[in-house]
Amino acid sequence: MGIPSQVARLILREHMFRPITGQLLSIGRQTVHLTPRQAKALVEAELGIQLDVDPKGLELDTSTRGARNRGLISDRAFFSLFSDATYHCLDQSNYENADIVFDLCSTQTPSELQDRFDFVVEGSTLDNVFDPAAALRNLTRVTRVGGRLFQHNRVSRRPNVYVAFALSWFYDYYSVNEFEDCQVYLAQWDAEQVTSRWDFYHYRPLREHDGVLKYFGQDTWYYPWRHAHAIVIAEKGSQSTSDKHPIQFEYRADTVNTLVDGNYKMLPQDPLAADENPYLKAALRFSRSRRPPVVKPHEKAQLPIEFVSYAPEIVYCGSIDAIVD
Repeated sequence: MGIPSQVARLILREHMFRPITGQLLSIGRQTVHLTPRQAKALVEAELGIQLDVDPKGLELDTSTRGARNRGLISDRAFFSLFSDATYHCLDQSNYENADIVFDLCSTQTPSELQDRFDFVVEGSTLDNVFDPAAALRNLTRVTRVGGRLFQHNRVSRRPNVYVAFALSWFYDYYSVNEFEDCQVYLAQWDAEQVTSRWDFYHYRPLREHDGVLKYFGQDTWYYPWRHAHAIVIAEKGSQSTSDKHPIQFEYRADTVNTLVDGNYKMLPQDPLAADENPYLKAALRFSRSRRPPVVKPHEKAQLPIEFVSYAPEIVYCGSIDAIVD
């Protein structure tokens, strides 16, 4: 598990949108790929503040395998630079000094953990567990109403992950379980993730189609040989649940699959036509989110045209360079 500098920026931008306070839960200890000096400078730059903190006094990461002998800041110290939230760490053992031991793949969530946390950071855990659906249900159960989940997981295959996800896997789960908000991004890079530029694409199944707002909930293709993560920010509402199972778009009863010019094609849906359809209702709700994009308008890079125009459902919105010495 880890927080590269590109992800650290996104966390700070979510904090800028709405401060991270209360009870913070990290799923596993996170290797923050920043030195104390780099972390302090990043927080100051993103939040526009000056910190009266000596980087030499910040806690170093002596727990995670990825930080061994590298002089990196601990995840707890990173969050303390900008948040007054109380830090906790959950893992299936005390492997890296977790203070809460619980297997996220369990079918039952301990009562003392339910509805407890205001901000949950899950950094590449679901792609490394055998039952990610059970783990996701537990993550939503431990999040209190109004709380947020910040997640990043693999959507491209690698030897060291069990699972590579579809963007819609997250979007549909939070839709059918009536979350207040869910924003899903594709992040892609070409070399080593800690030192590479990440290119971000916003997954938006609700879009204009021939001048009319339509919903098309199927994932599209993108270059699978590029490394990739799904970045997910989800906010729990008063009506949110955890146990509803989404059905993939092409297999839903109301999805029309018909012949168009000799080929079978799934037709987009009218988001205003089905008041009780949880996917359409959620897509409308998520599209009205006040949450700003994770990248800023000026952060666009000069990408090859084939990397810019994948499909209307996945829109390139900007790039973030890594922080390296």
